[in-house]
Amino acid sequence: MNLYHDIPLGNEDLTEVNAVLEIPMGSRVKYEFDYNTGAIWVDRVGKTPINYTFNYGDLPQTWNEGDNDPLDIIILCKEPLAVGSVVPCRVIGGLKMIDSGEDDYKVLAVADDKYYYDVESPEDVDKNELDDIAYYMLHYKDIHGKRKKYLSTGEFGSEEVSLHGWDSRENAVAKLKECHEAYKVKFGK
Repeated sequence: MNLYHDIPLGNEDLTEVNAVLEIPMGSRVKYEFDYNTGAIWVDRVGKTPINYTFNYGDLPQTWNEGDNDPLDIIILCKEPLAVGSVVPCRVIGGLKMIDSGEDDYKVLAVADDKYYYDVESPEDVDKNELDDIAYYMLHYKDIHGKRKKYLSTGEFGSEEVSLHGWDSRENAVAKLKECHEAYKVKFGK
């Protein structure tokens, strides 16, 4: 079974999705899901001494033409989840991110966790938790030789990574639909 091709993306309106967990909360190990083989490989141990403060994965049957990869997902849950597990999630929004000049959008979702039962949008998430996620995304490549800078627009970023705000559930679902259609074209499904 290839988790990328054989697991359905989600429900019909894509407000609920299935994620393939790549990196558990608390890890510094960067795993990469190989959509060709369905295997999960160790890519590297992070050089910057900060751990993921969230669970992170890929969405099956999606293709983000911005970075030529499956669409990424940040999964909010109070517990670290197992690498390679399929995690049913409820979409609540997204994170607009540019990495190395490419669109690297992240869907923001919640797992079935009582702490996130009432969360419907990024505005419902504790500000400190969102700040921790943004901090990680801005700094995980710091020791990769990239210098930080403050963008004149008031947005923060590095020469490699910049964040452009939290996005609505509606926009995240639209991005999911776009990437699901791109997957169908790319893989003839």
